[in-house]
Amino acid sequence: MTYFLSSKHAIRVLTVILAAAFISGCSSTTKSEPSLPISNNSHYISNDYYQSIDGACEQQAMEMDNFAQQSGQPAQYLASANAMLRCVNGIQFPKGHPDADKALRLMALSVLNLVKGGDIDAANVALRKTQSKFPNKDLYFADYSSFFDTATALLEQQKLSRHQLAALNISADLRAEIERQQHWLSH
Repeated sequence: MTYFLSSKHAIRVLTVILAAAFISGCSSTTKSEPSLPISNNSHYISNDYYQSIDGACEQQAMEMDNFAQQSGQPAQYLASANAMLRCVNGIQFPKGHPDADKALRLMALSVLNLVKGGDIDAANVALRKTQSKFPNKDLYFADYSSFFDTATALLEQQKLSRHQLAALNISADLRAEIERQQHWLSH
């Protein structure tokens, strides 16, 4: 009788485990947000057509960014930048991709975090990748200065002539600091 109860108990445990595995497998494949068109365009293409940015990856990268901003540690900035780049790695963002703006913001923030972390070479590579993935697009800061121009000024300030610097849409404070630095380096 003990054998009968233990095998009956084992069957119940296995049934519960299999049911839990089946339910968790089903729930991990469902979408959390429906794909609805944002515009009235009748030629709308479903979001299912595009590979999306993993929401959990994005959330973790942004949490890492918040921690980096609070701590001010270069290693934290580098870790958050690398996490952001992993979220968009391997995903193409053609015109009309629903995550294109999100990806541009993640890649831009990763460039700035690489600069804050002190990895200028990686920041240059990330900036070039961002420019090639999003040609003819830009982001603007609160003062309407250009992200791409600001990143270029930060990363290539020794190479920029006075005229090239004047043509960049960067903040007045950054422009004054770069001009001051160039003046003292040349005299």
